[in-house]
Amino acid sequence: MTKKKRKKKESWKERRRRAALKVQKALEAERLKREREPKKRKGWTKGKTFAVVFAFLLIIGIYGAWQYTQSLPEGNSNVNGQKAPLFTLTDIDGNNVSLESFRGKVVVLDFFYIRCGYCDDQFLELEEIYQSYSRDDVMIISISIDPTYDTVDRLKEFRTGPNQYSNLVYKIDWILTRDTNDVSTKYGIHAAPTTVIIDKEGFISPHSPFVGLTDSSQLSNEIDLLLNR
Repeated sequence: MTKKKRKKKESWKERRRRAALKVQKALEAERLKREREPKKRKGWTKGKTFAVVFAFLLIIGIYGAWQYTQSLPEGNSNVNGQKAPLFTLTDIDGNNVSLESFRGKVVVLDFFYIRCGYCDDQFLELEEIYQSYSRDDVMIISISIDPTYDTVDRLKEFRTGPNQYSNLVYKIDWILTRDTNDVSTKYGIHAAPTTVIIDKEGFISPHSPFVGLTDSSQLSNEIDLLLNR
């Protein structure tokens, strides 16, 4: 097993915290601006302005939470420890992707879709995993669960970022494909991003699936456990 040295980078928690601070600063700036401006409309108070801004940000937060827990077709969620369902897909470069062909390696399945609010953050975590392990040991496959919207052309543009929904910059050098064979249903995927790790013998890892945004260190711990068996 060859494990490369990881590069230090800002974690997703730190990025989210920085974004929250920006929102707070924006609210404070808006409040100060309204305090300095004379009233332009009778009955339009500073309190009302603040309430409108707060309501707008609340709506954005609710929408983001909805994206995070976006429901998918029903399936069996108790997959950990079971034999991983085999599948064959075609990646966006026209190559066949067969799970069975990766036997002997740890496989990381990443279920996502372009318009997912948190999937781009997950790509940053997966990028660190990709840079940390040899391709002889670990393979990553990102599978779009929205093949209708996520066309091959859109995914090719999406592969190199930045994501138009977040402006995060990343580069997907690993396998990128579309779920055209009900793979997400077979694996019981109900939300995105979701990560499933498969061991060298083709069994789903004990702690899979990892639902929601998952730090690279947590994924790395699971991968190391499987590689050292």
